[in-house]
This record gives sequence, C-alpha cells and structure tokens, in this order.
Amino acid sequence: MTAEAADEAADEAAVRAALEEAADTLRRLPAGLRRPRLTSWPAVVRDSAGLLGPSAEGRTRPAAPTPGAIDRMDRALAWLLACDGEARRLVWARACRVPWRRLADLDGRSHVTLRKIVARGHDQILRRLAEG
Repeated sequence: MTAEAADEAADEAAVRAALEEAADTLRRLPAGLRRPRLTSWPAVVRDSAGLLGPSAEGRTRPAAPTPGAIDRMDRALAWLLACDGEARRLVWARACRVPWRRLADLDGRSHVTLRKIVARGHDQILRRLAEG
C-alpha cells in the first residue's frame, strides 16, 4: 500500500468507514449491459408511466458513483486481502451493514465472538497499511 493509503486509514474507524463506502459504491455500480431480445418489432410505449420505467413503481436506482469513489473502492477492496478468510468474510458483511444478529444466526457463533473476529480483521488491515 502507498503512504497516502496508510495515512487515509490511520485508525479502525477510518478503515470501517472506507469499507462501508466501498460496499455502497459497489452497490451503486450499474449491473452491466443486459442482453437484448432479438426481435424485429420496435418497443412500444403504451402510456406515460412506461416512459418513466421502473421509477414509476417507486423503485429508483441510486446515483452512479463518482470516479473518485470507484478508485477508493478499488483501494479498500484490496485491503481485504490482508485479512484471513474468516475475518475477510465478516469484515465485508459488516461493511455491507449486515446486522450482528443476522451474522450470528448465519454463522452459529455469538455476536461477541464475531465482533472479535471483525476487530482482528481490521487490525490485520491496519498492520498491512502500516507496513507500506
């Protein structure tokens, strides 16, 4: 990691915030191009609601992330490689804001144990960033 990245993630709270931003940025990225149906008929709009698309039903896509947010996401996702497999999975789940109760139910261990594993993962990230 660069010295700039190490300064950016000087403590656990900054690492946690950067990982949460990375999860949000990843969620806001477009899903990619969908494969169009092969047809010779043009698309027909039946009413004005059809012009608006899915947003007319109350579901809107979040705004696309900025290029800077994507760069920060790439850097933060690389930090996860500093964690062991168990910690990596839980650190990312917490960055995605999965509640402790749900994690405890899925994992079968108490939230106290899971919190210790997540703290260990953050420490591993901080050590890697400190090494440079």
